[in-house]
Amino acid sequence: MQSVSQTMVTEESLTCLHVQMYHPDQSTQPLYSLLRVNQAYKINAEDPIRIGRDGQTCSFVLNDTRVSRKQLSFQAYHKPGSLELRFTVQNMSQKGKILVNGHELAYLERADLEEKALLRFGKYELLIWCEPGEAQDSFEVLFEKLNVSPSREMGIDVPCRIAVIDSGVRNYQNIEPMSQEPLESDENLYI
Repeated sequence: MQSVSQTMVTEESLTCLHVQMYHPDQSTQPLYSLLRVNQAYKINAEDPIRIGRDGQTCSFVLNDTRVSRKQLSFQAYHKPGSLELRFTVQNMSQKGKILVNGHELAYLERADLEEKALLRFGKYELLIWCEPGEAQDSFEVLFEKLNVSPSREMGIDVPCRIAVIDSGVRNYQNIEPMSQEPLESDENLYI
């Protein structure tokens, strides 16, 4: 007969990837209605987390037609010699760029997430941080809604430029030109 301590399975704590979301229209539009906010989802470590508006290809869906079908992806990994779960973010959108702590990611580009990372696309701001755990084969992701823009709280407060292709118009609101010289892109002149 085995003692209870020999047969009891001890549960390892799971790493938790916190995704704190903010959008200026979140109080008037049901942008997060397809997510279980404030409830952790258990994820296999080898599976990517895809976020976008397409429920067929994304694990987590934003209820917003301005979001790409596949907007971004998170992937867990280990550094050599370390058991700590870390994460990368990859831009899956062909139309728009993502800013990660101020650095632009184009289509299919990826970046390692630091201890705390601010992701921006369109009018969305995602504050990402990781709560370490012991388990190696799975982790949790927890979506939370912020009532205040994290960039304002962090003193960054520079709006993310919305791609012309997404909105149909250029947005100059609160954006100071870098120089007085016109910017050229392809054969179009932007002033």
